[in-house]
Amino acid sequence: MSAELNHSLRQWRSAIPAVLSSGMLTPVGPRKAAALARSLYQYGPSPAMLLAATAIRHPDKTAIIDDSGSMTYRRLQQRTEAIAAALYAACATPPRSVGILCRNHRGFAEALGAGAQLGAELIFINTELPAAQLQAILGRHNPDVLIYDDEYAITVEKANYAGLRVLAWREPHADPTGLPTLDDLAARNHPRPPRVRHAVKLTLLTSGTTGLAKGVPRAIKPHAIVLLTLTAMAILRLRSSDRVLVAPPMFHGFGLLSLLGPLALGGTAVCRRRFDAATALDDIVRHRITVVMAVPVMLQRLLAVPGLAEGRPARSTLRVMVTGAAPISPTAISDLIEAFGPIVVNGYGSTEAGLVTIATPGDLVVAPDTIGRAALGVSVRILRADRTEAATGEIGEIFVRSGLEYTGYTPDPSAKVSTKEVIDGHVSTGDMGHLDATNRLFIDGRADDMIVSGGENVFPGEVEDRLATHPDITDAVVIGVPDPEFGQVLHAFVVLAPRAATPSQDTLKAHVRSGLERYKVPKRFIVLDEIPRNASGKVLRAKLHTLAGS
Repeated sequence: MSAELNHSLRQWRSAIPAVLSSGMLTPVGPRKAAALARSLYQYGPSPAMLLAATAIRHPDKTAIIDDSGSMTYRRLQQRTEAIAAALYAACATPPRSVGILCRNHRGFAEALGAGAQLGAELIFINTELPAAQLQAILGRHNPDVLIYDDEYAITVEKANYAGLRVLAWREPHADPTGLPTLDDLAARNHPRPPRVRHAVKLTLLTSGTTGLAKGVPRAIKPHAIVLLTLTAMAILRLRSSDRVLVAPPMFHGFGLLSLLGPLALGGTAVCRRRFDAATALDDIVRHRITVVMAVPVMLQRLLAVPGLAEGRPARSTLRVMVTGAAPISPTAISDLIEAFGPIVVNGYGSTEAGLVTIATPGDLVVAPDTIGRAALGVSVRILRADRTEAATGEIGEIFVRSGLEYTGYTPDPSAKVSTKEVIDGHVSTGDMGHLDATNRLFIDGRADDMIVSGGENVFPGEVEDRLATHPDITDAVVIGVPDPEFGQVLHAFVVLAPRAATPSQDTLKAHVRSGLERYKVPKRFIVLDEIPRNASGKVLRAKLHTLAGS
């Protein structure tokens, strides 16, 4: 039996008891069963159905805790139904698409639920986009309805957006705008929209680190939802009693799953509009958080909170800590295990392919640098440049096939036509990596980030990981810059630990040389207060190249 098949069988076996203990299959009475059947008929297999089903099963449980307080499932469902009906009544024709430009708060969930009840395409827009890019995104997708926080009002106005505008979050004491708010719509009384007769399309945006973010639309099929749920159950063992800290931005795939997971089960999602490490640790204690979802840079900030090592505030309730969306160093994984215990899970995926692999706490204790094994229903191939299969341990490009079918990007007349390479249904992730003998996947770097210095290939990740082991360094990124003699040389950007003295260039070179080959030693080290990253934690390398040239 192959290692891949054996791993899948183990996942299926472990998922069954996890599902049984999650609370998903708790029997309901005839009245609730009838209500569940009506919701499935009304909303089809969509996020709206997930929320409605949970509201029927757990009406009085707390669904969301955010900066405005708490909200039950009953109240969340009542508001989303009223908002959907009001939007349907306000539009001259049924809205085909709803853009959501919200930070992490209940308004995001309400916009998601209401849009899904309308059967509209849901377009999740990056809240950290510069004004010019946001205007370009709105022009390209042109949603019929745009639900957004008031901090983006000026940019939306400059974009000449002509659709229906609705405010989700308004700052207290803000001047009235004349625009309807979600609160206004939730207070109205209109007939229910027609039932949803098709799969609701979700459009996520790529990270946009190398240009304007691309749209990746997809209609999530039921079997893909089942496989994704079973994978999460097998590894995370989510249950209806969980209280989940949802720290990643909800517009991102990782943040969206972090929100939908607890809401589908009847757990409680705890979120803040802006992430603050000290506040997050306080929330873990105050709200008795059991599961933390956070991108790597957020977890690194948790580790840097003064007093964490002595207080260890989260051990009493916290049982799982999940990260993903961006690379995390093996040193950071080991530090998290030391601070919180062997509860860390690392996921790997992409906007195009969805969830690809998950590294369990057991995987990370043994191999902190792995991103784990394939999720259920996912096939991973490592291919050479000639697209033949790489051997075990051999570095090649990672190609993935999953239940979330990739059909290309949202058309953009103003941009050069581009798509991901697809081979036998497997989509290129753009990452380079290798598999070990147990089918664990390891990332060696981005295909377009590989540095050729003096004829030698260098992946920045291994140099960054080596720098992260220095006691005075908390973050590091390595890039290649042009050089007349070597073609490219390495420049390293480092962030120092609090109160650490700046190490000399020679000291840092010696530290790298003691663990790696000489040609992998950076020629220059630049100290920064923080590494420039986007909202999901990915490095903005274009900014670093600008700094390197200054």
